[in-house]
Amino acid sequence: MDLAPVLDAFARARRRGADVRAWSLHATATRRASLGIKDGQAGNAHAPFTLSESAAVQYLLVWGNGRVSRGAWERRQVADGIDRALDDARLAAYDDPDAACVLGPAVFPPVELHAAAAARAAEGDAADIAERLAAVRELVARPRFRTWSGSFSSAEGTSRVLSSAGLDASSAGTATSWHVTLNGEIGDGFGARRSETRDAFLARLGRLAALTEALGQDAAPGRAPGDTVLLHPRVVEAYVVATLLANLEGSAVAHGQSHFDRSAFGSDSPAFREDVELRIDPLLPLRLGSYAFTGEGVPGAPSTLVERGRLVRPVLDLKYAKRLGLAPTAQPGAMDTLHFGGAETIGLGEALDRAAGGVLVLSVLGVHTQDPLSGDFSLSAPQALYVGPHGFAGRLRATISGNLFEILRQDALAFVAFEGETTPGLLVRCRLAPS
Repeated sequence: MDLAPVLDAFARARRRGADVRAWSLHATATRRASLGIKDGQAGNAHAPFTLSESAAVQYLLVWGNGRVSRGAWERRQVADGIDRALDDARLAAYDDPDAACVLGPAVFPPVELHAAAAARAAEGDAADIAERLAAVRELVARPRFRTWSGSFSSAEGTSRVLSSAGLDASSAGTATSWHVTLNGEIGDGFGARRSETRDAFLARLGRLAALTEALGQDAAPGRAPGDTVLLHPRVVEAYVVATLLANLEGSAVAHGQSHFDRSAFGSDSPAFREDVELRIDPLLPLRLGSYAFTGEGVPGAPSTLVERGRLVRPVLDLKYAKRLGLAPTAQPGAMDTLHFGGAETIGLGEALDRAAGGVLVLSVLGVHTQDPLSGDFSLSAPQALYVGPHGFAGRLRATISGNLFEILRQDALAFVAFEGETTPGLLVRCRLAPS
């Protein structure tokens, strides 16, 4: 995306006396090809095949009086109307000294972000989509599947960070993803900077089909599960990791809106069981969450947030790093660059043996209504499977409840490897009430 119109507008503003003392721009441009499937029908009016392009600029402006403006401009505003957009930004300026951070040149690490096949797909080459669509259609042709919906998408984009302090860095990357929901209930998918192999795709689709079949049979009436609960990785991501990140967010810590206060970070007192750890690594190759630099121009680098159960540091952008007197950290762009785990990870077979008499929870409702500060939760689990002595023994609908922070200190807590998942499942003890 051409940023010359923005730089020219800065010069005109200075001549009018509206001096932009310092600035940082993050420009992105993306082209995307996507196909939707609704009730088994691909490419119709409700789920068309589309080719699209988009571009935008996120800005941080520090004015001569020290006030700052933050926001985003669309491509149309940059090309035709940037002076008006800049005036609007000046009128919306506010006092925030900690936000007035503009970085200069830096050395950025090499990281693999681009896949040629995904770039071709983003231009409209639908061969990969067609092959995988055919595989899904072959699967759902079996009588036990009533319907399915889903989506396939590939994108190619560029990112550039430019600042008044001399920073000028660019990168290019791709992204590809798919998601399939069977029988209008349970879904799965995959996302990365390149497509997974055909064998991995078919294996993931097969696991989804097996879970869909298991959910199609209700557990025997009167079945009373115990308090052992196996949380699927999707549940761990949607509730457990999301709640941890909400409490580790620098803004929450700085404003006293976190379960943890500033003094807890760097303390030798464990917040969780002593083997629990949480890290971000944006340098992993071809992951959705990988990057060479953030939108603020901070070079990508691994960051440890929790180690040996102890809080190491919050997740910090430039503003809250300055406010808390710490260095900025990696940003959690996607779950596939997060490592959440412990000293030992057990296999799914062993986990199901330990969970016998309990349930496997595949999804939960009500995540956004929970209180992240206290860690107390009560979540509806409409898709849960009773775990019998010989495997799954029918579907249960239940409510799980407890306190997340207490669970992460349990001796009974176990991290469970699920095939094809970068996030582990969790074997925990909590209250379980069939509904």
